[in-house]
Amino acid sequence: IGNMILGVGAPETKPAALRVFARIWHVPVMVYVVAAFATTTVRLVTSQPNALGLVVAPVLLIFAALAVNGVALLVIEWAFTRRRSHAIAAGAEGLEENLDPASAMHGLQGLAEHAAGLIIIAGTFWLIAAGWGIDIAEPGTVLHNVWEIVLIAFLAYISYEAVKVTIDRKIAEEVGEPAEVELGAEGGGQGASRLGTLLPLFRNFLVVLIFAIAVMIALSELGVDIGPLFAGAGVVGVAIGFGSQTLIRDIFSGAFFLIDDAFRKNEYIEIAGTRGTVEKISVRSMQLRHHMGKLHTIPFGEITQLTNFSRDWVMMKLPLRVPYDTDVEKVRKLIKGLGHELLEHPELGHLFLEPLKSQGVYQMEDSAMIIRVKFMTKPGDQFSIRKVVYARIRELFEENGIRFASREVTVRVADTPASEHLSDEERKAIAGAVRPLLDEENEAAAASEPKR
Repeated sequence: IGNMILGVGAPETKPAALRVFARIWHVPVMVYVVAAFATTTVRLVTSQPNALGLVVAPVLLIFAALAVNGVALLVIEWAFTRRRSHAIAAGAEGLEENLDPASAMHGLQGLAEHAAGLIIIAGTFWLIAAGWGIDIAEPGTVLHNVWEIVLIAFLAYISYEAVKVTIDRKIAEEVGEPAEVELGAEGGGQGASRLGTLLPLFRNFLVVLIFAIAVMIALSELGVDIGPLFAGAGVVGVAIGFGSQTLIRDIFSGAFFLIDDAFRKNEYIEIAGTRGTVEKISVRSMQLRHHMGKLHTIPFGEITQLTNFSRDWVMMKLPLRVPYDTDVEKVRKLIKGLGHELLEHPELGHLFLEPLKSQGVYQMEDSAMIIRVKFMTKPGDQFSIRKVVYARIRELFEENGIRFASREVTVRVADTPASEHLSDEERKAIAGAVRPLLDEENEAAAASEPKR
């Protein structure tokens, strides 16, 4: 009987309440048997009409309901197994492929099993009440009102689960397998699809709508006039609107940002100097996860400008410091050859949208000239490619006798003979005077590099 109550599937996938009832079902049965025996004995002793039929009928109905439930579970299992077989034969994914198999509620099969169980329980209760002479369908009675509320709750529950299963399945199809991201890695990867970003918000909206409709219908069945409630809700809404203008601004700003497709979940964006990956989107705000772990919460109403680093393509530019005696044309040819070589790379070749190429000398410094190289790829792939590019350039330069320039500062001391040796104190004084120049150079170089 416990197995019949649990139905088909692993017991750990069933709801906790159902697992508990499957273990202790015999306790209420024993209590009922004892109460029925006592009632029957008392009625026989006091010469009252025999109620054996009324006592035995519920037990028979319960066992019949268990049998019907078992048959229903087998039919549902057969129907969904056949459906999955047809889907596999057609080359499509099965119904449950993209959902979490650890919960029986994640899937239309689990929903069908629970709906069948609830319908059988309701039908059994109705028949027992009818056998005892209780008319649940009689309007105005307490049992009738309770029955109506239970029916409304059942329909709301089925609607909620159907919406949840359908939208969760679509989200799983849109998002796919989550990409493995190393903690602390630089952001900029491609985000979810637009539909994958909007569906969770749409699901939450439908859940709230279903709950509100169920509450209104239940109040109406209880005889409550819901017309004034709507009028009062309108007045309260106007009052809240005046008192919470910032909240309203956040909500409407977020709606327009999403309509404009300004950002999506898992995209790397910048807002007023704050950068991070979009981790969560709510009704009035978003959360950005910085690649170093910081979590920023930003209300939509405070966004005046948004920069998205995860759309379409990205151009990565890498500076190379070389001495002034370097043959620039030779470097250009080496970089061009390296670009063609990397296009044939077994792991990274397909990631290039444009090959690696040299832009020539773009900046002259006191101790070196800066040659810049660039390549185009998809957002998020530039960092893995950058590691390989730097490593191969270093190897090429070493093979062809090209040196990287180190930062140097030449100090000329006025009115001092070249043959005169400086003391240690004079050397320290000169180094201290030069240090601010080096710091300024380092800050300028850091400011010219892309921020992450």
